[in-house]
Amino acid sequence: MRRKVSIALSFLTVIPVNVGVFQNQREFSDAAVYFPLVGGFLGSIFAIISFYALGRLSPGPIIVLLFIASFLLTKGLHVDGLADTADGLLGSTKRERALAIMRDSAVGPMGAAAVFLLYLLKYAAMSTLALQFILPPVFFYMPVCGRWSMVLAGAFFPPAREGGLGYQFINGLGKGHFLKASLWGAILLGAAFLFPATDLIFPVLSGVIAALAIALLLSFFAAQSLGGITGDILGAVNEVAEASFLLGVLLWVG
Repeated sequence: MRRKVSIALSFLTVIPVNVGVFQNQREFSDAAVYFPLVGGFLGSIFAIISFYALGRLSPGPIIVLLFIASFLLTKGLHVDGLADTADGLLGSTKRERALAIMRDSAVGPMGAAAVFLLYLLKYAAMSTLALQFILPPVFFYMPVCGRWSMVLAGAFFPPAREGGLGYQFINGLGKGHFLKASLWGAILLGAAFLFPATDLIFPVLSGVIAALAIALLLSFFAAQSLGGITGDILGAVNEVAEASFLLGVLLWVG
């Protein structure tokens, strides 16, 4: 377990973890079981920062600071995937052309617009939730849902192309990985009872359901267009799932 957690941590963050040489290709996919746990680790950092900052700063700067912290801890891995996915899926209706666009490291207008609009949505949702005094729990569960959704997408849809790290990861995933990842997700959901807000569990559940449902829809659309999904799609799934989690919480708390 310790090695698999380390592999998941090294893939999803910039935290220096020595995992050595991979023993086999399935090791990488098997580590996906602990993606929600890594999300919880990141979420704990964000929740602690926001908890202590709320008494000193207004919600707006805190939200931006947390965006910066998230970007630095992940090197913008998922943001890059969101931009490439938007450029590919919205920039062309032809499979091969879309995949070629996604391989291009340059960010096009669709990608830039997608990143801007999604983070604008996140900011607006978090600003509204700040009025409910539940920012720390939101910052905890948001990355959990994002990483959990990545496992869902990879487990239920095939890779769109061969070659590369994304192919190895997605090709090795199965429904069993998602079920095991969901066990960790459920354990982290139980932590909702530990927060001071006693009625937090239902808003969080609403957010989790929204995140997983929208992640599934995005993955389905990508698979229909490309014949499968890619590593970029997984990054986009993470970002979209996080935004969907916020919307799900908002729908419950009004």
